[in-house]
Amino acid sequence: MRRVKLEFCGLSEVVGSNGMAVILLSDVGKHRMLSVVCDGIMKYQIGLRCADSKLRLRLLPEVLLDILGDNVEIERFEACIYNLADGEYKTVIRDMYTFKEYPIRLSDAILMSKINGIGLFMEESLFLLQSMPYSDSADRLAIPINTLGTARLENELKKAIDEENYRLASQIQDELNKRRGQEENKPKE
Repeated sequence: MRRVKLEFCGLSEVVGSNGMAVILLSDVGKHRMLSVVCDGIMKYQIGLRCADSKLRLRLLPEVLLDILGDNVEIERFEACIYNLADGEYKTVIRDMYTFKEYPIRLSDAILMSKINGIGLFMEESLFLLQSMPYSDSADRLAIPINTLGTARLENELKKAIDEENYRLASQIQDELNKRRGQEENKPKE
């Protein structure tokens, strides 16, 4: 499978969302960009790494990754986004020597990449489906509806109906119905 190498482009707070933020990633050539929703805690953590601060050198993630780097070649690891299910990008940290995979939240993989430069990749077909043309001057960002959690979608559906935005309500309802259909078709364990 073909993959796209991603790089961090920025972080933007979502107005009126109780701390939610959007992480912006792009391909290395800056042709397309991807928006990833994160919570306020991750916004703060990534924001710390964007600031030029000596404090961050003593933070637990940095210290742990330094210890790891002293004991193994950090270049042997990469983060790979391989799927999207139930509003969440499925991501793993992959050991390229042993091919062992460690599931991780995408926002945590982005933080790890920001701290120690671990490569961040996405399956090309997924990237093309979820990304939009790159713009370094966008004043509004599109967040694909299929990347939002079900609870958030249900809240947004109520809000759209209250605001009489029936076109948006219909799109949200379609996504919720699609997810419910997928749940019903899952094999029982």
